[in-house]
Amino acid sequence: MTRSARFAFFFAVLTIVPLTARAQNSAKLDSVKIQEKLNFTLTDVNGNDVKFSDYLGKGPLLVNFWALWCEPCKQEMKAFKALVDKFKSQGVAMVAINTDQVRSLAKVRAYVTTQKIDFPILTDPDGSVARDIFSLESLPFSLILMPDGTVYKKHIGYTAGDEKTTEKEITELVDQLSHTK
Repeated sequence: MTRSARFAFFFAVLTIVPLTARAQNSAKLDSVKIQEKLNFTLTDVNGNDVKFSDYLGKGPLLVNFWALWCEPCKQEMKAFKALVDKFKSQGVAMVAINTDQVRSLAKVRAYVTTQKIDFPILTDPDGSVARDIFSLESLPFSLILMPDGTVYKKHIGYTAGDEKTTEKEITELVDQLSHTK
């Protein structure tokens, strides 16, 4: 190895290692900020106040942001329902957060009933939780949260078949969590 190649190698190591350490520390700090922000309350489709943090700590949590006008959202939610049913015995749960306006709440409630959706449906009619806490980019928007509230994976949009990727990620997280116990 030439002298200039050795210099370039050591320069790269000296530059990259501190950046990587900073990025890891930054991610830990971001996780703490996220966890603090998860102590919010929303209303479910039946008008009950629900603390979001009550869903954490038990196992992986699939959080799905959706709207009634969004067809891909409804398709994704159906696919996720089957997925969560499959993993329920392993501690996986799901919460869907609807972003339709208040005046659409009766339609949302009717949709939930006709589709026999049995996981919690919370409402965020002004979009403040979606926007300010979860940095919603577009719908549908889904997150797989670790039991402590840390984001494990994020998905934007939905095309039929995407649930296979989500299933693989949930399987990985369930396996990872079972090895840490």
